[in-house]
This record gives sequence, structure tokens and C-alpha cells, in this order.
Amino acid sequence: MDHLLDVCIPLLSFNLIFLKKFVDDLILALPHTGIDEIQQIFNSYDPHIQFTIEREDENKTVPFLDTKVCRINNTIKLDWYRKNSASNKFINYQSEHPIQVKINCVKEMKARIKNICHPDLVDANLKKLYRIFQENSYPRGLLNKLLYESNNNPEQPKPEPKPPEAAEGDDNRMPENTKYGSLPNIRDLTSKIKNCFKEENIKIATYNTKSISRLYSRIKDQTPTLLRSNVVYKMNCAECECTYIGHTSQWLKSRLALHKSDITKNNQRCALTIHAVEKGHRIDFDSAEIVATQKKYNKRLILEMINIRNQKDPINKKTDIQKLSNVYTYLLTYPNIKERKNFYDGPLDE
Repeated sequence: MDHLLDVCIPLLSFNLIFLKKFVDDLILALPHTGIDEIQQIFNSYDPHIQFTIEREDENKTVPFLDTKVCRINNTIKLDWYRKNSASNKFINYQSEHPIQVKINCVKEMKARIKNICHPDLVDANLKKLYRIFQENSYPRGLLNKLLYESNNNPEQPKPEPKPPEAAEGDDNRMPENTKYGSLPNIRDLTSKIKNCFKEENIKIATYNTKSISRLYSRIKDQTPTLLRSNVVYKMNCAECECTYIGHTSQWLKSRLALHKSDITKNNQRCALTIHAVEKGHRIDFDSAEIVATQKKYNKRLILEMINIRNQKDPINKKTDIQKLSNVYTYLLTYPNIKERKNFYDGPLDE
């Protein structure tokens, strides 16, 4: 487009008052008599590149991206523009997103309008934005506070943060490293967990478990079980009720082949081989199934330990679950819904 403009503009018999470009969208001001000329010259540049023209309407306005350029008393004023086909769908207030994400959505749209629009047109567009967010279930009180309360207050420059003072006699002390983590956003739970870490040097980000991809069916063929990787898997013993839980970053079939090789060669490096060799039991490799998928090693290891802990008669060694947190152990042994009626977790002296 830059080359096209460099070639075509000098061929015009008139001067352009202004021209703005975004990729292949152009907005420009030119004499009324030059419209056909500029279209003919631009279209002659290449037969595969043809332009269409959208002229001013009766109100002397023309849309450009999400703005509307208005010519009022020979003055150009920008307005916020929404196509007739726009769905006006923003993050719904009833969605599972954190409340701060919803607040920031309103603030950013307000800032966008104030940056785009001429001051004479800001109020009308804020009212339009107010109606749009109401359609997305936002309460009036919140919208009034975010859109109007500070509308007339000029933003004060934020004071520059002062560097933390070093302790006496400890000028070379380095600040503690901030730790980061992530949690799924669960209403009325995640925020309480985050509050537990307020006093700690830990920052927690949240992510949504209900993603758009879950709304649509997968059109690709599923990967065969034996060709899946980064999985936690389970196998049964063919001659007793014991089960084995393992995890691998390889293809599952490669991991099963390694298990078969260890049993054949009596290479006792895992509990499955020890069980098969010492008891003379046959392992049902055809019963192998995937119980979880996780790319990250540490999370996959936790999933493996949780699944081992959930088995009634696991083949795995006790050392395989020694690193499982006591919190997980407690939650896994917490009675199910039917048994919770008679379950009491209060002090013993009450």
C-alpha cells in the first residue's frame, strides 16, 4: 500500500488535503470533482487490486474503522462508530470472569471513547456505552460510578514511587524474589484463596475454566490413546485387583513398550516390574487408559500422586506419594456427600 500511494498520488491533478491509512483502509479529503479520477488511477495500479469508495452521507460523515469522521462547520470532529451489524457483546457481568476484569473492560472502553471522540461528542457516546453495558447485565450503580463519577475530575499525575529504604547497616540487602502462581477462577472461592496470600510476596493470576473452545465440538479426529503424550495413565494387573498409575511425556505406546522390556529383562526400576516379577503376575497392557493430560512436569507429577492416592489397591510404592501435600491428602480423604451429614471437623473439646 505504501508503494501504491507513492506511485499513484503524484499522478493526481490535485492535492490531497489529508490522507490516513490503516493496512488497506484509506480516508482522505479531496475535491468533489476528483473522486472519479482518484479511483481510476488507484485501480489502474494493478488489475488484482481494485478500490471501492464510500462517500460522505447527507450528514457529511463517513466511517473509518471504529470512528466516524464528521465535517461540522469546516471542522473535522471524530465520533465513535458502531456498525449496524455490531453485536455489542462485551464480557457479561454474570460470567465467570473476575470482577476486576469486568471493571477494567468498562474503564478501557470509556478511555477509548475519550481518546477517539471530540469533546463535544463524548457525553453522547458515554450514554451509548452505558446502554450497551446495561444490555450485558452490568448494574446501574457500578456503571454510574465507573462512567460518570470521575468524568469531570481531571486526572492527577501519579507521584513517582519512592525507592524502598534499605535497613540500617544492610545497604547491600537484595529484595525478596516475588513468586507467581495461577489458579482457576471459581466464583466465591478463588478470591478468598487470593486473600490468604495478601501478606506474602506472592502474586496470583486467575484463568477461566470455561473457555470458548469448550462450546464447540472438535472437528479433528481424536489422537489414538497409544499416540498421546504428556499423560497420566492407569493399568490393571490381569491376575489380581491391583492397579498401577504412571506418567510420561512420551507416547503412551513407547512407555508401555519400556514396561514390557523391563519385565522381560527383570529390570526392577519401578513398582510395576517388581509386582510382575516377584508375584509372577501378568500385567494387562491392553487395559491401559489415560486418566489425565498435563504438559507441565510438576503438575503432571501431582496428578499422578493424587490418582495413586485414590486407588484402593495400588501397585505403586508408598514413596511415590510422599511429596503429596497434606492439604491434598486431607481433601482426598474427606468423606463423600453421603457421609458428610455425620462428619464433624471442629475442635475435639467442643
